[in-house]
Amino acid sequence: MQVLVSGITSGLGRLLAERLVAEPGVGGVMGLDDRPLYPVVPGVQFTRARADQSEWHTLLARADVVIAITSGVWPRGVAALAERSKRFLRAVYDAGVPRLITVGSSLVYGPYASVVTEQSPVRGHEGGPYGRALAFTSDYFDTLALNWPGGVLTRLRTAWICGPRHVRLVQHLAAGPVLACGYGNRRVQLLHEADAVEAILLAVRHPLPGVYNVAPDEGLPLREVAAALGHGSTCAPLAWIALRAGLRGVARPFEWARALVSGTVIAADRLRAVGWTPAYSTRRALDDTLALLPGRD
Repeated sequence: MQVLVSGITSGLGRLLAERLVAEPGVGGVMGLDDRPLYPVVPGVQFTRARADQSEWHTLLARADVVIAITSGVWPRGVAALAERSKRFLRAVYDAGVPRLITVGSSLVYGPYASVVTEQSPVRGHEGGPYGRALAFTSDYFDTLALNWPGGVLTRLRTAWICGPRHVRLVQHLAAGPVLACGYGNRRVQLLHEADAVEAILLAVRHPLPGVYNVAPDEGLPLREVAAALGHGSTCAPLAWIALRAGLRGVARPFEWARALVSGTVIAADRLRAVGWTPAYSTRRALDDTLALLPGRD
């Protein structure tokens, strides 16, 4: 089995590539990204190109499985995200690749007050620029999927990812305060990067058609997250939360901060039913990442 990983220079992409190289049944791993892969991952054939460029299309003729990773990374150039994603999907479709696994953010669902399942309509169009880009890409994917040439399409939608290679999220929370006035008893779901990789590997080992949410549990109330970070019950306007994090060097768009504290919860019962068992709860994922920050025990 030959596997092509797009987005390989991300923390999640690199971790996945390291596991794939040692995975029984995987005969070769190819990597694709528009940033340099440094340091190199032994055993990975890397090609540097943007997803909307044609230089990498020859890789598709050798790929049995294509994995496209966008979750865990806030993209540069959100305005071009949807268009580049569409071109990438079209190239995979035209090449007739047997299996495609996309790893995206649950922000595609948009704002929800209730627990979100795979059957919940995509409402990212109602969010900010990133949510809209995800939603438009999902719409395009739906159109292609109707006539995909005999392939198996897997869409993984993850909660917020954290861990040793994804500390920026917890840095943002630690910059605090994390409570936004007016949001009530909302929750934060944190998915450890190791559990995210296990979900992807499961989809590599066993064809899983359709959409699967990836989250460890129902998450923690914002007040518990704030207490774990030493913020107590501090409450502040959302704009101040985003500004303060930016002043402390954790730059994220306002939409990122708003989505984080809005508390949308996704259910991963479908993925658990096919064998995925996360090793980390939201609390353990938070503690594991928090311990890596300077000045923390």
